[in-house]
Amino acid sequence: MEFSHIGNSRRARRFVRYLPFLFALNPVPFAQTQDSHATPAHAQPVEIQMRNVHFRLTRDIALEVRSLRGQLERTRPEIPVTFDDPDSFVVAVSRAEVAITPDALTNLMNSYVLAYEGAPIKHLNVTLQGQKLIQKGTIHKGVDLPFEMEGTLSVTEDGNMRVHADKIKSAHVPLKGLLHLFGEDLSKLMKEKSDRGMQVAGDDIILSPRLLTPPPHLKGRVTRVAIADGKIVQYFDSGHVLPALNPPMPAGGYLYHRSGVLRFGKLTMNDADLEIVGDRPGIFDFFQHEYLKQLVNGYSKTTASKGLVAHMADYSHFASASAGRP
Repeated sequence: MEFSHIGNSRRARRFVRYLPFLFALNPVPFAQTQDSHATPAHAQPVEIQMRNVHFRLTRDIALEVRSLRGQLERTRPEIPVTFDDPDSFVVAVSRAEVAITPDALTNLMNSYVLAYEGAPIKHLNVTLQGQKLIQKGTIHKGVDLPFEMEGTLSVTEDGNMRVHADKIKSAHVPLKGLLHLFGEDLSKLMKEKSDRGMQVAGDDIILSPRLLTPPPHLKGRVTRVAIADGKIVQYFDSGHVLPALNPPMPAGGYLYHRSGVLRFGKLTMNDADLEIVGDRPGIFDFFQHEYLKQLVNGYSKTTASKGLVAHMADYSHFASASAGRP
């Protein structure tokens, strides 16, 4: 389906026009949000299951969620999980397999992790060579100096990702370790900015999944990390196995939400039963910050159990259109 066809889709226009009437005629499990009906602090989380989702955190940073089972937990007790507010929840991961490309990790480091005033590292570029992670960039130590680091990946006892510096060069001069590269002052600065998900410990760079990305944050324990097929793959396991969910519609790529309270737009879904699928086979390209664009250019179907299957336009349609603009 071409993007231009999606924008003019008669079915999409019909879906948008009759959406309010659909919910008015079928009020359960939907209800209009009212301040007078405050949600209790002990409200249950929203169960979540994903398969084959290209989950965009920004337009150029995406996680390849191959599988995930977890819960969407509120960050503020009085505010339900809200699509329009990624800060309203965290993704508490029970088990998951999540991959990221070197290009996406490069963008993540430059535009988020190291995007603060006085950051010692700029213009970082991440590549892979076999089972090694190569980082090149500029470090500021009075003057800007180029550096290159070759490292191996592993996990820490507390479930974070470790990059051990095997070889380090600055201005083509080999260095003994990260302390020689950063110095005490810069190492201290990075420790103070550990809320961005990165800190230095000895000759290791520690990356925390919970803090490493823009919201919604992943709250989980990484038990294994690998390099495979040109990507970095993280395996999460909390030690607590949640039962598998059964989405109403079979699909190659989907997000399925069940139970709890879920809000999107002007609508609130009580006892949530929402499956989101794309309009292309295989991996579903989803960008939560622009989900409304995908929703408006799709359609939905109410299930026999009064749940909803939202057939959204794959975000690749919009990404392709943006890339083609002068």
